[in-house]
Amino acid sequence: MYLLARSLRSLIMGMVLFSLANTYNVYGQEVKIVSMTKYLSNCLYNFSRNINWPAENKSGDFIISIVGSKELVAEMSKLTQNMKVGMQPIQVKQFNTVNDVSGYSHILFVAAWQTGKIKLLLEKLAGNNTLIVTESEGSLDKGSAINFVSVDGIMKFEISREGLKRNNLMTSSVLERMAVSVN
Repeated sequence: MYLLARSLRSLIMGMVLFSLANTYNVYGQEVKIVSMTKYLSNCLYNFSRNINWPAENKSGDFIISIVGSKELVAEMSKLTQNMKVGMQPIQVKQFNTVNDVSGYSHILFVAAWQTGKIKLLLEKLAGNNTLIVTESEGSLDKGSAINFVSVDGIMKFEISREGLKRNNLMTSSVLERMAVSVN
C-alpha cells in the first residue's frame, strides 16, 4: 500500500512538472511571438528614419500601412503614438488584404500570407514612392524593397537597391550595414 501511494505521488508530481514544462514552452512561444511583433515594429520605425523619400512625400502625415497583421498594427500604433518622422506625424493604417490597399503609404508592410499578391500590389502602387516591406523568402525577386528573413534562427532583413530605386527611394549607409544582404 505504501509503495502504491508513493508511486501515485511520483506520478502526480511528474504530471505536474510535465504540465509546468508545457506551460513554460507555450508561454515561451507567446513571448517569442510578441517579441517578433515588437522587432518588426521597431524595424519599420527605423526604416522610416533611414530611408529618404522624394520632397513631394515629406509633408502631411507619415503613413505606415500594414497588410494582414492586426497584431503588428496594434504594436506599431503603440510604438509610434505621438511620434514623428521629421516634421510628419506618424499614422498607422491597417488593411486586411492586398486587395484592400488604397491611398498613399510611405511604408507598406505585407504579412507573409499575403506575399503571393505582390504583383497586384506593385501595379496598385506604381509610381507612388512607397517602401514595400515583406517577410517571405524570395520576396525581393518579386518586387519588395526590404524583406525579413530568418538566418540561423535569427530574424534579419535584406535590401533590394532595385526595389528602392523603382520607388525613388534611397537608403542610408547605416541601414545597409545592418542588412544581411544588399542586392
